Amino acid sequence: MRVRAVDESLNPYAWRRFTPEMVSRRALAAIDGHGAADGALAARHDERIGILVEFLTRCRWRSLTADALSRQLVTVLDAWRHESQWLEVELRRLLDDDS
Repeated sequence: MRVRAVDESLNPYAWRRFTPEMVSRRALAAIDGHGAADGALAARHDERIGILVEFLTRCRWRSLTADALSRQLVTVLDAWRHESQWLEVELRRLLDDDS
């Protein structure tokens, strides 16, 4: 569902001409439930933008289809979320050990 939302948010546009930040903001808005029709963008201060921009600058994303790019972006966000959750658990454990 999230992959389809991102794909639908990119496809109506010449998305390969977008900057990595614009692709990221459009993808995040779609993931967060804003439809492609309203042209919504995630706020510039969203911390997830940096995660996606970093990924995009390291790969040849313009050579991908919108569907393939959408899958990659969702996968990157999922990995980041899982890592963040793991780090939070570890931090709590360390803080509990200090108590």
